[in-house]
Amino acid sequence: MDSEYLKSTVGPAMTSAMASLVVEQPNDAVEYLGTYLLSYVKAKELEASKLEAEKKMAQLLKEQAEAQAIEDEKARESAAYKAVKDKEESDLSDALAESTDIASLYGKVVALVQSRTNATGVYLGRKETTDAGVSQIQYLSSTQDVMNGKVLKGVPEGEEEGAEGVTWPIFVSSEVEETVVDPETGEESTVTKTVFPEDITVANIVRDPAVKCFGLPKLGSYVAVPVRYNSCLHENGIEDAPPPPEPVAAEDVDPDAPPAEPEVVEAPPKFSPVNVVSEFIIGFDSVGQGREFNEEEKAFAKTWASKLAEASAAAELKLWNAEITTLETMAGGEADAAAALATAKETSVAGIAEKMGALGEEANEDEKAYKEVSFKAAAALEVVTGLKDAVLAIGGLSVPPKGETIKTLTAVCMLAGVEKAAYTDMLTNKVSWGLLKAQLTEGLLEKMAVDPAGVTADAAEAIKGVIEGLDEASIPFNHILATSSCVGALLSWCNATLADVEAYAAWQVKVEEAKAAALEAAGGEGGE
Repeated sequence: MDSEYLKSTVGPAMTSAMASLVVEQPNDAVEYLGTYLLSYVKAKELEASKLEAEKKMAQLLKEQAEAQAIEDEKARESAAYKAVKDKEESDLSDALAESTDIASLYGKVVALVQSRTNATGVYLGRKETTDAGVSQIQYLSSTQDVMNGKVLKGVPEGEEEGAEGVTWPIFVSSEVEETVVDPETGEESTVTKTVFPEDITVANIVRDPAVKCFGLPKLGSYVAVPVRYNSCLHENGIEDAPPPPEPVAAEDVDPDAPPAEPEVVEAPPKFSPVNVVSEFIIGFDSVGQGREFNEEEKAFAKTWASKLAEASAAAELKLWNAEITTLETMAGGEADAAAALATAKETSVAGIAEKMGALGEEANEDEKAYKEVSFKAAAALEVVTGLKDAVLAIGGLSVPPKGETIKTLTAVCMLAGVEKAAYTDMLTNKVSWGLLKAQLTEGLLEKMAVDPAGVTADAAEAIKGVIEGLDEASIPFNHILATSSCVGALLSWCNATLADVEAYAAWQVKVEEAKAAALEAAGGEGGE
């Protein structure tokens, strides 16, 4: 046991020392042996220290590698997330650029703004005016159901106080003076510019009593940014294009200049769009989060408000340009359409005369008078039915026609029993062209087979009020198609059907009077 202990503890050191002692053979072997062993211990300690350092270095490198792997994974995840976000934004930008139905993308825009700003809610509102002349903001799309269909009430034009909420100042412009420098002369001048607020910000909605809350007020902030663009889809959205610029006079051409290449001259446009400003807002809040939006988040919302404005203007212009050709085609065929309508009316007159002759002598004068009116209403419907394609073509237009045409089409819907909400913006109580044109279908023509007994006197008076003063022969349509024989035929049907309703009511009165007289006569005979 003792020998084993010595071998395991000092064996290697003593073996090495003895080997060195034999080789060196010093005079003082004991001293040499002691010195050697001390050096041996230091060497082993140094070796152990080196091994420990190498071990620690290896551990450190391992930890650094693991940390780097985590960072690399985070970077990959971040890059992947950014790629997803970038693609989402790129796809939505492309969709806005390509679409002519921007309203169908409102939901994606507000969802994107919510995602990037971490807002509690984001909502898109449109500034409108009611039939009473009162401004309002209609919320068309929202990430929260509580906002959809809501209205922020304004005030009548000319008034300044009484509007709900804090958003309305975003629509109010101001004038500022700006110094500009002529790049050629270097001279400075002052110009006056009209500017609008870039945003409306409320740091804490709970502390601002002017804020209109559609839900339970909680700590948080509110921001609104404007969406403002030029709209050409309105009833006065078409005008004659300005004349092309005059060609350069011969004397103004430099004789030493090389001959210019012949230019391909395109025919100048006949018409130009007339723009009016359409105003929206994107509002977003941090209700319940108790925080303010930072400048980066606000800048993101402003960027997409601008994208939405640009896309809306571009989409409307695409529709406008596409429609000019359609309207020119309609205008070019109007003479033939009017002639065909005249022929159809002549045929209907002959048909009415034939039907009147078929009544026979048994029909009394009152019945004949009513039947003639009824036949005229039926004939007017036959004429309109023959113009089905023209009616459907009007329903395909994006540029609204003149107000007189819209009144005529509104009266047709009313008389055909179409619900008011189907063609009216119920928030403004004004007829919406987008809704009204959607009613111009074959289904509407079927509904126009009106039973005069089903139209009340009050309804008839309301319809008369809509078309009062309109002339079948001269209803304004738009700048390209001055009048439409189709719309004239629709108004003729309205007038004929209203006359039928009135004649039917009068005839029913006479029928009842005749029945009462017959009963009275029968009663008198029985008493004699």
